[in-house]
Order: sequence, then C-alpha cells, then structure tokens
Amino acid sequence: MKIQWNKITWYSKVLALALFVALPFIGFYFGEKYGKITGFVNGYEVSKQIIQNITAQNNTDYYQNVATWQTDLNNSGDWSIAYPIDFQADDSYSVIPTDNWREGTPGGPGLKPFTLTIPKIFEPQTNFSDAILSVGVSNDVKAVAQCLVPDVMNDQASTSTTTINGTIFDVFNFSDAGAGNYYETTSYRTIHSGQCYAVEYTIHSNQIANYPPEYQLKSFDKAKIQSVLDRIVGTFKFK
Repeated sequence: MKIQWNKITWYSKVLALALFVALPFIGFYFGEKYGKITGFVNGYEVSKQIIQNITAQNNTDYYQNVATWQTDLNNSGDWSIAYPIDFQADDSYSVIPTDNWREGTPGGPGLKPFTLTIPKIFEPQTNFSDAILSVGVSNDVKAVAQCLVPDVMNDQASTSTTTINGTIFDVFNFSDAGAGNYYETTSYRTIHSGQCYAVEYTIHSNQIANYPPEYQLKSFDKAKIQSVLDRIVGTFKFK
C-alpha cells in the first residue's frame, strides 16, 4: 500500500488522535524527570551551601557575636536567653515539677523550662561527647533556702560571684566521673522575685584511653566549649 502523505485518510486520523492523547503524558513524564534532576542539583547546591556556611561560622566569630544568635523568649515573660542557631534547643517550657531542675541537691522540686545541647560534632575527632545547658527555676521554700548554699554531698564550692545583665549570680563548680565518662558542671544561681534560678551547664567528655588507637582521637578544646557556654549564659536576662 502506498502512503499518500498529503491526503487525509482513516489511518492518519488514528495516528493524529494517538499523538494528541500521548503527547501530554510524554511531556509530563519528561517534565517530571527534568524537575527531579533540577531539584536534585539545586538541593545539592543548597545543602552544600548550608554545610559551607556552618563550617565558615565555626571558623569565624559567629560563636562570639551574640547579636547574630537566636533569642529564646520565655513564655512567662520573666527572662530571655540567646544561643547559636545550630545548637539543639528544647524550649517546651514544661510546667511539670521535677527534682532535677538543677544539678546537685536542689532541696525541693522546680521547673526546667529550657535545655540546650551542644552536639559532639562541634568538636569532631575528639573525646568530647556533648554539653548540656539549662535554665531551672523553683519557688519551693527549701529550694530557695538552699539556692546559694554549696551542696556538700557533691563537693560543690561557690568559687565566685558575677554580675550578668545587672543581676548578681553565685558561681558553683563541681564534677563527677564514672565508667570512663567525665562531667564538669558550672552553675550560676540567683534569687529573683522570691524564686531560685539556676543557669548551668555540664560538659561531658570520655576517656581517650577507652577508644582504639586507630580512632586517632585528640583531646577536645575545653576552653573553646567553656567560652561558648559562658557567652550563652552571659545573654541571660530578666525583664
């Protein structure tokens, strides 16, 4: 059979109809593939940029410039605190009383409305495990009475006092160890409006000897961690 290209026939109509139906699906298929490829490339570039930004922040003065940090406003309106945005914050503002609202022997129950974690990745390839900073508060009579008293059982000592944004805090230092883990706590405490406030952090590290030599771990930069934590504490303020 000789095909007559310039003549409309029944099979040319069928072919045209088939193309009319199929072309949108073909276009959609390749459009979706293009979108996925473009999205992957763009997503890769964005992820790459985020990693570069975090790396740049870690190597510059981001952790020293508190003006660029995230500010957490306590929902009671009593206080605020700022912190680097790449640290993990739990600001659920729990209203459930707990006995561990501060380290040591608190004397009575209180609340722990804010907790911040500096992850291990902040000091990679070291024996640094993590650091936890928290804000605790209690209006319990015994807790307030023991607020500025060293906890004998934990070998605490009030090493100094410091003023943070107009408020005087007593500073307590103590440590604990066990099973190759070492915990160093610094607790800033004050009594404000009849309540005991504890703004404190614990640095958790591990014994390097517990790791195989092939891990090639080095000792973490304790001064660097403390500097960031003290700077975060330094942003705490009452309203």
